Parts: sequence; C-alpha cells; structure tokens
Amino acid sequence: NRDARRDAVAVAAPALVKPGEVLKMKVSSAQPARVVVFAVDEGILQVARYKLGDPLEFFFRKRMLEVRTSQILDLILPEFSKLAGMVAPGGDADDLLSRHLNPFKKKHQEPVAYWSGIVDVKGERELSYNIPDDFNGKLRIMAVAVRADKVGIFQNSTTVRGDFVLSPNVPGMVAPGDEFEISVGVANNLTGLGGKEIPVKLTLEPASAFEALGSAEQELNLGEMREGVAVFKLRAKPALGPAKLEFRASYNDKSAKIGTEISVRPAAAYRTDLVVGDLDKGSSDIKPLRDMYDAFAKRDIAAAYTPLVLAQGLSAYLADFPHRCTEQLISQGMPALVFGQHPEFGRLKTDESKPKTDPLQALYGVMHTRQNGEGGFGLWTSTPQPERYVSVYAMQFLVEAKERGQKLPGDMLDAGNRYLHQLAADESDASLDGLRERAFAIYLLTRQGNVTTNDLAAVQKRLDDRYPKLWQDDLAAAYLAASLKLLKQDKEADRLMTRPQQVLVRSQIEQAYRFARYYDPLIRDASILYLLAKHFPERAQALPPIALANILQPLRKGWYNTLSSAQTILALDAYGSQAAAAGKLVLNELQKDGSAKPIGAQEGSLMRAAFTAATGGLRVTNDADLHAWYAVTQAGFDRAPPMTELKQGLEIVREYTNTDGAAITSVKLGEELDVHLKIRATEVDSVGNIAIVDLLPGGFEPVLQPPKVAEESAEGEGDHTAPTTPTWQSPIGTSDSTWVPEYADVRDDRVVIYGTATRGVQQFVYRIRATNAGSFVVPPAYGESMYDRTVQARSLGGRIEVTKK
Repeated sequence: NRDARRDAVAVAAPALVKPGEVLKMKVSSAQPARVVVFAVDEGILQVARYKLGDPLEFFFRKRMLEVRTSQILDLILPEFSKLAGMVAPGGDADDLLSRHLNPFKKKHQEPVAYWSGIVDVKGERELSYNIPDDFNGKLRIMAVAVRADKVGIFQNSTTVRGDFVLSPNVPGMVAPGDEFEISVGVANNLTGLGGKEIPVKLTLEPASAFEALGSAEQELNLGEMREGVAVFKLRAKPALGPAKLEFRASYNDKSAKIGTEISVRPAAAYRTDLVVGDLDKGSSDIKPLRDMYDAFAKRDIAAAYTPLVLAQGLSAYLADFPHRCTEQLISQGMPALVFGQHPEFGRLKTDESKPKTDPLQALYGVMHTRQNGEGGFGLWTSTPQPERYVSVYAMQFLVEAKERGQKLPGDMLDAGNRYLHQLAADESDASLDGLRERAFAIYLLTRQGNVTTNDLAAVQKRLDDRYPKLWQDDLAAAYLAASLKLLKQDKEADRLMTRPQQVLVRSQIEQAYRFARYYDPLIRDASILYLLAKHFPERAQALPPIALANILQPLRKGWYNTLSSAQTILALDAYGSQAAAAGKLVLNELQKDGSAKPIGAQEGSLMRAAFTAATGGLRVTNDADLHAWYAVTQAGFDRAPPMTELKQGLEIVREYTNTDGAAITSVKLGEELDVHLKIRATEVDSVGNIAIVDLLPGGFEPVLQPPKVAEESAEGEGDHTAPTTPTWQSPIGTSDSTWVPEYADVRDDRVVIYGTATRGVQQFVYRIRATNAGSFVVPPAYGESMYDRTVQARSLGGRIEVTKK
C-alpha cells in the first residue's frame, strides 16, 4: 500500500499575483520533513516537456531478474563529437577565449525559475519569491518532501497577470549620435469595462545616456483585452555602457512597469598603442596623446634604468590582443612567466573574483585541447597535421614554465617531446625556414638533457649544402650554437654564435619590415639576445648599446606582433635580470596651459604613473648619467571614429545592398540587406593571417546563414563507405561570397573573419536585418595582419537610415 509511504505535503499560494510582487508560499507537512519547493515558468516546462516525477513510483516499481554489465571504454575514448565541440575556438567557454565581445553588454532578463533549496518544515513554513516585473504567465509550483519513512509530492499553479502587459522593442546596441525609435506594446488586461475604452497613460523614463526627441508621455485608448503600440524617439549621448529604459503604464489606481537596457557602445574598435623610447641625461616629451572615452581606457607610463621596462608596455599590448590562435594564446601567457620574478613590471590579467586561481592553468587547459596524439599543436584546434613552428613554440613555453616551477599537465610535455624528436629528424622541408624550425626543436631537446649530436650534424650539413652564404647570419645558427654550448662543445659554439651576434649589433638601419613563416627582424634579434643572455652570459654583458637600440627601433615603428612581443619579453628578462642602476627619473604630466605636474611613484626599480584624459602630453626626465628606457601605453575607444580610409598593404571596401544586389543607403524596418566586404592585397601577391572586424550599426542584427551541406545521394546496398569527419563551416555568409575564410564568428555586435587576402578582389557577403527605425552610425570595417602590423586597412564609415514600412 503506497499510501502508507506517502507524505501529505501541501503548498498554499494565491491564485493570482501581479508582476513585481512577492509571491508568498506557505508549505505545510503533517510531520517534520525536508522539503524542496520549485516555482517555474510554465512555458519553460512545456518546452522541456517536464513532468514532476513520483519517487514512490520509482522506488516501488516492478522489476525483473536481470544482469547489468558496465564498461569504462567511454571514459577512455569519449565520443568524438563531444571532443570536437570542446576544442572549438571562439565563444565564451573560458576567459582566455571570450574576446571580441561588446564590453558594454546589457543585462538580459533571467528565466523565471525559483528553487527554495532543501528546507526543514515542522508544521508550516513560509517561503517567498520576488516575481520579475517583466513576467506575465503561469507559474507551476512543485514540492517534494522526504522523511525517514515517507515521501510526498505536490503541485499547483499561480497565475501572474498585471493590469497591463508591456512588451518593449529596443535595439540591442546603439552608438553615440544614433537617433532611433523604440516601441512598446501595451495590452489592457482590465475586465469589467462594459466595452468602453479607457485612456492608458504610458510614460518613458530614459537613462541619462539618452535624450528624448519629443514627448516622453503618450496616451492610448484601449478597450478590455485590447492592445496598442506607442513609439518614442531617442538620441544616444556620448556616455558608454548599458543604459536602462523604464516604461510605466497607468490608469487611475491600476499600473504596470517594465525595465529594459540598451548597450551604448562606440562606433570604433578597441585599440592599443605602445610608444617606447630611451634617453640619456635630459628629457623627452611624448605628445600628442589619444582622445579616448574613459570607459575601459588605460593610460600608463613607466620608466626605468633597465630595458625590462619595455616589457611592461608589450605586456599591456598582449593582454588586450583580441585574437586567439594557439600562438597568440601562448604569447599572452609569456608575461605571467616573466613577471612572476618581477611583479612590479606587470602581470597577466586574472579574474579578480578568483584571486587564488593561477591564470596559466587555464592556458594549459586550452593548449591541451589543441595538441594532437603525436604531440603537435594545431593553430585553432587539434588537427592531424600540426603547425610546425607553433608546435615548437608551444614546447618552448612549456619548457620555460617547467624550469620556473609551473605545474604542467603530465602528458602534455612528454607528448610534445615526442613531436620534437620527430621534427628534429624530419627531412621533408629543406627550406631555410624549415631547417630553422628543426634547429629550434633540437635546441629544446638539448636543453632538456637529450644528446642531439647526430641531429645537429644533419641540420648543419643541410644548411651548408643549400644556404652556405646565408645560414650563419640566421637565427638557425644561434639555435645550433646554444645547443652545442649545452653539449659542452664550447669552441664550435662560440664560432657559430659570432655571426648572429654581429647581426644583433649591426650599425645599418633596418630599411623594411618583413614577416614570413613566424620570422621577422624583431623575432630574430630578440631570440638571439635571449640565447646570448641565457647561454653566453659573458658575451651578453659585453654587448654595446646598439644591440638594444636595434630591438627598440622596430618597437618605435610599430613593427611588432604577439610573437615578437613575447620573445622580446623573454629576451629582456634574461638580459635585464641583473639589478638596475641607481639614478633619478621624473615623470611629468604636461597640462594644456603648458605647465608640468610631477606624477608617479617608485615601485622597485620602476617609475610608474597613470595619467588622465586631461593630460596634453608627457615628459620623462633623466637626471643621472645613465641610460634609461620608457614605455607609454594607451588603450581604449577613440571618441571620434576615423572618417578616412586606410590602405597599407591591404584594402577593404564595404557596401550595403538589398537582396537583389542594388546599392542602398536606407532600408525599411524588418527588411534584410547584404553586407559586401571586398578584400584585396595591394603590395604583395598574398597576405595571410588577416583578421577583419566589422561592427554592426545599431538597430541591426545578423542573419545566420550557414552554408548548405549537400545531401548524400542514395547508395546501393553494397556501398559501405565510412562517414567522414565534418569540416568546420562558417555560421554566416551567402552563396555570393567568393572569399572563403579560414574561420568566422558572429559575436553580439560584430562579425569577425580570418583568412588570406590576394591581389585579386574577393568578397565575403553576409546578411543583416533592420530591427528598429532611425538613423544609425555605420562604423568602419577594420582589417589587419595579425603578425605584420604594417599591413592595415579601414573602410569608410557613414550612416544608414531605417524607415517604417
């Protein structure tokens, strides 16, 4: 008899409540019991087809005699599709990947679901739930009670219905200067009006970030159970952030209200600028400075008598870099390794709510997902064919981390070393780049105690045979020299390091920047300096000032990227680890009236200061007969979006057309239009590693159109072709696109595309939809090479009109 095991639990709640009120639920049980109470939106339960289960039906169900078997294969080899989903790049899976998101994100309404937790009930107990003011509907109230000998369940419902139901329609984001319309639907739930219409007063209370264009009050005549729509017009002010709008409907003593938010974000992408320099006794001025919004702005200056201060500025550049391939992720982790011993120079950004969390552990987790079974690393995901240089660079990071006391995933270093052994003996790529990568791999193996004499001889012979006049000036020679030094072959090591050291202390000026296959002048110079400081310390101490000047020059010109920045930080750490000289540095803030105001404080060997938006310029003064270095970091959103095109090795032209291909400057509300991004390289035949960011205008949303997968044709009974692993597919793009991106992603207010640009014009076409009427700023589309900062492009901006039908 199950009734003997059933507990009589009940929840008393009012049959009707209003939005925004407190729902009071009185739980009662005949005897003391532990109870859980749920109150959930009936719509959620219908979607999930949820039914409250009866524990007694489960525990007392009829069962047959059976044998259950278990196996652990699924734990050893998880389902491949789940693994593929875990390693997918982009998205919000972890804080290292959640970039290119709108930082002024508005709050979304939370689902209506209440859970009491496990509570003890002796007789009666009252529970309460604050119902959101935007919810109208049915709440199902469920309870489960348990005690030693009985189990009970209970469910009933409560209707949430306001006097009026308000349904606002607002854009997801707008930019300062946008003029737009918002609408709010009003449903009159009052009954007993005898068929008469009543005047419902509707009031809009905008946040200070908006200016109302026209009246903020309207009146709608509505009969019972009838609906109407009110339209308001607003202009966005230059105040960034999520801004709240509150709507209120009232008639006599009856009222209802609802709040919603709009994200006000600038019509320009976040940008980081780094200014570095050095000086002897005297002063140096830095101006003009950028005019940026205060939100998310970083304005810092640092100076010291050690070149390691330059790493502080490079660290800020890495921390704000928005792209996330494997190399870029690893480069962003490099400051955390270096600044562990020099905390005054900076640190890796961490979640302030979790101060005890090691930021590098999250990086190791992402690296683990991008390593294949052979130990190599893919550029975006774990791929059967690893990226050669990136795999060796990842191993350099892991070796550095291990030597600095970091805890690594046990199998990641071992698997990576297997790949290094394989690459060290790989004769398939006889190019200078390929041989340099082999020399890099051999150096890391040697550094871990492996005897690599045969591999070194094989690579040196290939270099002598194919590049007798080039290779001894290349970074490959420095890797071989460092390996020989570790093997105690000092004489040959010193001979091989002579030519790379001469390259580092060259007197001629580097005329042009060249980046190819993860190699450029700064990567070469920084790596040579690192190897000298680590394995030839007596040579490093004797370096003339021109060596650091040759590293400073590309930094001044902006000829740096994530890889060269990380290698420079590593080199400066090894070279500048000796104690800094004592002297006196003064930082001054230049006011707009010409006066100078001292700023900053001494932090160890570093002089550091933050300056404000009112600063007209900066001055660094060195009062000692010592050489000093300084770095100025400016990161943020520019107040005035650029009004001109930019073409530096790359060109981007953006055009809006209707779905028939005709160019337009206005569109009707609710209609779709196509965005044509035309891309071409202007100075070389092709430019790889291009990243394009296209911010959407306010009042629009993207239309997801993944490419259609061709349906498989019917096969005969004898055909047992094995299914192939599905390749990555773009979530956006139309059939008119002629440019096939390597990766594309749709974020909340922008589209991000990665690929290779060629001399021929190619276009990527995607579709957006107008959601609100008004006049909206169209931000420029930005493009850049992620490794060659001299390759940049920007399209023209403008405005687009959205009119009512």
